[in-house]
Amino acid sequence: MNTTVLGCLAAAAAVTFAGAGSAADLESAFGGKLAGPVSASDHDRFISVAEGPDGKIYAAGFVAAGKDNMIAVSRFNADGSLDASFGDGGTAAINVAVNGGSAEVGRGLVVEADGAVLVAGPFEANPGAPGNVGKDLDVAVLRLGPDGKLDAGFGEGGIARIDLGEGKLVGETFITDNAWGLTARDGGYAVFAVTPNHEPGRSDVDFAIVGLSAGGALDPDFGTEGVTLADVNGSGDSARNIQRLADGKLVAAGYSSAGGVVSPVLIRLAADGTLDDGFGKGGVANNVVLSGVTEAYNVVPQGENYILAGYGRGTDDKTLDMVVYRFLADGSLDASFGEAGVTRVDLAGEDDRARNVTVLPDGRILAVGSGKLDAENVDALAVLLDADGGPVTSFGENGRILVDLGGPADAFFGLALSADQKSALLAGYKGAAPDTADKDDGVLVRLGL
Repeated sequence: MNTTVLGCLAAAAAVTFAGAGSAADLESAFGGKLAGPVSASDHDRFISVAEGPDGKIYAAGFVAAGKDNMIAVSRFNADGSLDASFGDGGTAAINVAVNGGSAEVGRGLVVEADGAVLVAGPFEANPGAPGNVGKDLDVAVLRLGPDGKLDAGFGEGGIARIDLGEGKLVGETFITDNAWGLTARDGGYAVFAVTPNHEPGRSDVDFAIVGLSAGGALDPDFGTEGVTLADVNGSGDSARNIQRLADGKLVAAGYSSAGGVVSPVLIRLAADGTLDDGFGKGGVANNVVLSGVTEAYNVVPQGENYILAGYGRGTDDKTLDMVVYRFLADGSLDASFGEAGVTRVDLAGEDDRARNVTVLPDGRILAVGSGKLDAENVDALAVLLDADGGPVTSFGENGRILVDLGGPADAFFGLALSADQKSALLAGYKGAAPDTADKDDGVLVRLGL
């Protein structure tokens, strides 16, 4: 195993393993390079990562300008240095909602064969407006050219702004549109989001899969006028990531809450956005995995089946565990996976979380997120499992590597296999302690497999 720090959005101390057996600084083939800061004084984080066709690496997230977030994409050379020919010194930061707040975050990321980059996330629809009007969010999809500048031929000036519906006050809670996942699809793109249900007496949000044309307009041939809605349990739904399958279908992962239980949701759609009746119940699979909470942050195919990962707990548990589990091709939970259908990773009786997952060519499963050895410190976590959910004991310590990225609240969020599939790219952040002068810094790591 070979692990190398590729880049960090701000200068940082040496990054080390915690509890990885042969603890060592993350310095080897790339000399432990840490890229220069995007913001020397404000917060920045990486949420997603992808490798481009030329071997360059893209990481998306946000950089703050005071209290005003901007969607940001950084491009790294293969050796971990920022590519100064992209954006401004290696980073393109776009303020979709000028004078907005902290809602604007780049989450979904697509890099195309010609080097164009698309990133999706939420933004404040009415920045600076008083009361609940200022809390309303819409969906943004940005397209950048290979130089990191907005592509004027996409959407309006390079940005497709999508309003799925007005926000809604429910009791003391304001619910609104929110976007997460993005994938290329046949003829365009698909965004995974949620939007409030405006039927009389309803107080929940529904899943929304949005089909965009190659030019950034709603695709009238996708779903119903460009949008497919899915309601699960008539309760609160949370969207996470979406993938295009090899046959052109789409599969999206998130979770839903009903009767005090949070359970994972998998939605499968045909290429035209219609729900796939051959999957789950009318295209939607919703299975209770743990009795209290089971969240899904991503889904990836494993043969004809699907691997999901997130975090959860039983009814009587006081802390959260990283969880990985498998849905079968028909949408049912695979009880043969792990132990009784789920692999739980609990480092020390504290909260552990998965934020992403991928499947290696040989069927092994790599999940990343965060873990805790004590109540005071959160570190970035990578876990390698065999094809059926057992630990790969030769990896780190009993299949786990905990990495201190330099802060008290660190995490891996983005995950992508390299083109040669010999390494994984992990994007995340060094998280600062609250109420201090320190700041969050995005971090990019290469993990040899």
